[in-house]
Amino acid sequence: MTIIFDTDIVSMFAKANSLDILFVLLSGSKLFITPKIKDELSIPLEYGYSFPEDIFKKFGVIIPDIDDYTEYERLKALYPYLGKGELEALAIAKKKGCILAVNDQKAFEVSLKEGITSINIHTMLKALLKKKILNKEEISVLINKLEKSDNAVIKGKEYIFEEN
Repeated sequence: MTIIFDTDIVSMFAKANSLDILFVLLSGSKLFITPKIKDELSIPLEYGYSFPEDIFKKFGVIIPDIDDYTEYERLKALYPYLGKGELEALAIAKKKGCILAVNDQKAFEVSLKEGITSINIHTMLKALLKKKILNKEEISVLINKLEKSDNAVIKGKEYIFEEN
């Protein structure tokens, strides 16, 4: 299984020094970013942040081909409000049948509309719990760490702990 990560999810885990947990959760999968996402992640390096280096060491870069680029242009025309990295990830995931890991709500909705299998932070955290990689307390600690390191709030956290 090949999974393409968008900037927001992978940077959130990198800032929290928690990339390894993704590799435990998704063992046996190939984890990638795209060239445009790599460009987005390179910007913080210019400001002295080092977290992107961890991503570049651990994630491959999936190179788009001509079909992916054509799909990128189609998606760009339909969804001009999405960023270049999100559009490239969507295009490659769609054309190559990859899973997309994205946290942006608009990009997630587009992925569903376009028939792209997608996962978000809630899905990953819930899977860590279901697979018994982390218990509820450890998930809570990880959520706090992710939120604090990214200066963000993970909305709808209660979903992660729902039993179903």
